[in-house]
Amino acid sequence: MNKYYLEKADINTPKLYETEVSSDTVVDIVPDETAFFGVKIANARKNAEVFAPGDTFILDFGQHCVGTLSFRMRHDDRYLDAPVKVKLRFGETAYEIARDFTSYHGGLCASWLQEDILSIDFPEIVTLPRRYCFRYLEVTVISSPRPVRLTDFAVRCLTSADYSKLTPLPEGTDPVLAEIDRVAAKTLADCMQTAYEDGPKRDRRLWTGDLRLQALTDCYLFKNDRLARRCLYLFAACEEDGKYLPGCLYQKPAVFFDDGMGITDYAMLWCSALCDYCEYTGDTDTVRDLYPVAQRQMNLACSLIDENGVLGFLDGWFSFIDWAPAIERRIPCEGVVLYTMEKMAALAAMLGDDTHAKAWSDKLTDTRKKAYERFFDADRNAFYNADIDTPQYSVQSQAWMILGGVIDGTAGVSVLRDCLTSPASLKPVTPYMHHYVVEAMVKLGMMEEAMSYIKSYWGSMIENGADTFWEAYDPKNPDLSPYSDPIMNSFCHAWSCSPSYFIRKYFI
Repeated sequence: MNKYYLEKADINTPKLYETEVSSDTVVDIVPDETAFFGVKIANARKNAEVFAPGDTFILDFGQHCVGTLSFRMRHDDRYLDAPVKVKLRFGETAYEIARDFTSYHGGLCASWLQEDILSIDFPEIVTLPRRYCFRYLEVTVISSPRPVRLTDFAVRCLTSADYSKLTPLPEGTDPVLAEIDRVAAKTLADCMQTAYEDGPKRDRRLWTGDLRLQALTDCYLFKNDRLARRCLYLFAACEEDGKYLPGCLYQKPAVFFDDGMGITDYAMLWCSALCDYCEYTGDTDTVRDLYPVAQRQMNLACSLIDENGVLGFLDGWFSFIDWAPAIERRIPCEGVVLYTMEKMAALAAMLGDDTHAKAWSDKLTDTRKKAYERFFDADRNAFYNADIDTPQYSVQSQAWMILGGVIDGTAGVSVLRDCLTSPASLKPVTPYMHHYVVEAMVKLGMMEEAMSYIKSYWGSMIENGADTFWEAYDPKNPDLSPYSDPIMNSFCHAWSCSPSYFIRKYFI
């Protein structure tokens, strides 16, 4: 670990803001075949407060909450002469509460499912030490010597987002865009803790791909430059010789990372995030401090592009791009490298590093030309890998080749439109990749289509019950999950917050 960069990261640890959200509203969760997840909220009413052993009730806090829960337990008419055992289950969505946690069959550890069993010895205010992420709370009195009074449920919510810096949208803003912006801002805020977390329910890690979209969007929402600096420094502290930066890192009990989590495109996007940071803050002191790390990362990527313009991969390192099943990643990953190379060449020129600016610019021009010759199939009007890896026609490849500058203008528009409308193409499944589709549209000047795309995709998520944006979403498939069971999905996920970036930069 680089101690200098760690110290810089610690100096930039942000302040956490606290608010209290309470609830005495009890609801039922009932089947509804017309609802996206097959259930809906019904019969909202005031908390009855007194419960017998075996009773269960569900509280609705009215909004997504990230923080610590407290409540008051008292006896009703007679003293409680034995411990009261209570089970708590937390859900970001009604669907999670409706599911039996014992039916979970996914690929991640079941301990991420949010539940707790408490034995409470005396009447008191109970405060849970662990942070939870939820809107709905199911409370079951497992056992009690006699009826018990449970009241004053509240969450001490935490975020490093300062809402006083959030500029209201102008009057007359399209109401659909305004609602998408509101939900996106809430999504980002709940993921802004002492780092840009990917999701406050599960993982709670700082991921490079999420960082780039969070920091970019934060420039137009809460403007927490301090948090962006901290996250950039944290990753720089984890650099190892001859390796890409790790794809994610942990903050507790101390800063560390898993050496097996290197991701080629994510390492490039850390460099892009540094370029974005320079553009939006003008903080060249921080950028010059971190620039040597970005240099080494960019040079490493360039060294893996062969004489035919084809990107290779380091042993044991892979590329993410999207959670779409069976996706082939070489072409889109090469687009990410070219996208970053363009940003880095411009940054080098601005910082007076003419040697790297020229080297990267020359490499960019050469690789773009070779990538077009190597991967573009004129008959298909698409970038298509016919003889390396498995041949695949994907939106991911077209979008990243456009962002990498391999094709542009009317030709690029034609390529992207054809792929988006083709029944034969692989489509994105994460809001993360949908961001880059929108960004490709903006780069091509397809502004009306970009706005419609945001309203269609993120807007339909809201129509299907989202009060924060989700980790993975296919409007036609509620069972979609990268982990084989949607109950494990994060329903407040950082990489989903970027509509606010587009709305506030381009559409307002």
